[in-house]
Amino acid sequence: MANRLAQEVEKILSAAVGDFIAKATVKKNCELIGTTPDDLTADQLPALAEKIEKSVSFFSGKDVGSGVAEKIKTIKI
Repeated sequence: MANRLAQEVEKILSAAVGDFIAKATVKKNCELIGTTPDDLTADQLPALAEKIEKSVSFFSGKDVGSGVAEKIKTIKI
């Protein structure tokens, strides 16, 4: 089960790309920054947001990607 930070990231992403893609995107991008959704920390959010921005921008456009990234960077838990 992903921790609360990862769940919040998934919730933000789901609005842009759907639940299934959001879950897979969080998992893959956590791996790219050297962590897992279970072990994600607030300090890792900026790096994760940057990776996710690139992924989302590729599929959904730059505006959507940057909007998602900004929301991820402001998560407070």
